[in-house]
Amino acid sequence: MARDGGRHWGGSGDYVEGERVFAPPHGSFDPDWVAGLVLDRLGADAGLARTALATAALADAGRRGAGLGAPERAAALTEHDGVPATTAGELVRAVDDFAAAYWLD
Repeated sequence: MARDGGRHWGGSGDYVEGERVFAPPHGSFDPDWVAGLVLDRLGADAGLARTALATAALADAGRRGAGLGAPERAAALTEHDGVPATTAGELVRAVDDFAAAYWLD
């Protein structure tokens, strides 16, 4: 991450400078962290505010826990939660990545 004249380059800029050193507790889900992953990956192209992404991530985590597959979850995010299709696919990937990284599987 580089900063130039107060502008942040690369990523969402959330957890720079060591503000969040530790991962979430084992087995817990952090929708705000997932929203940050989506913003890191898509930036402004995400098309939604961080709070809306976090809410959608929480809804997707519930669908994941209910056993729905990635395509069904992405479709539900678009149809029921109003998430743009490209963002929905990335959000599903981010939820899955978070679950794998932080022992939710």
